Amino acid sequence: MSLYDNAEIEISKERIKCIGIILLAAVILFAVIGWLTSPQDENGKPVLLLPEVKAFEDYRRSARSWLEQMTLLDSEIAGVLGEQVSGDLFTRSRQAQQMLQRAVNLANEIDQAKVPAAAAGIHDQISATGLFYLDVARLTMRWVGAPEEPTRESINEKLEQSRNGRSALQENQWMRTP
Repeated sequence: MSLYDNAEIEISKERIKCIGIILLAAVILFAVIGWLTSPQDENGKPVLLLPEVKAFEDYRRSARSWLEQMTLLDSEIAGVLGEQVSGDLFTRSRQAQQMLQRAVNLANEIDQAKVPAAAAGIHDQISATGLFYLDVARLTMRWVGAPEEPTRESINEKLEQSRNGRSALQENQWMRTP
């Protein structure tokens, strides 16, 4: 007969209480950590970040950045077109070249973004608006070298289209919702 055949394990009530208290403390600790580290919406409610939701939130964050870049690009275009621009042709040409490069970078960034399925419609609008700004920047670059009135009118028309597209995106409920 073996020593372990009829062996019983005895655990005292004090040890069970101690293990129970440790487990309860661990549960409370993890609950507090989870509550403190969970992302929250503007009402203070925790946000459940499923992979699809996180992908959309990441895309929305990028889209907001693109809208800010479009606003900056708009002001640069207005500055190059404005009468208040001081400097010679070289200075204006350099400013226009930098503006055009920013527009190209923005269009590339939008084009290369990973788009979640839920954001396909918004992406189409953002992409179209980014391309409008790229076209306006290209025309502005051409206008700096040869300031002709028909080119300026074309710039103003396309700039208005760009601004309308940007405004529509800023008003889109998916872009405004946190």
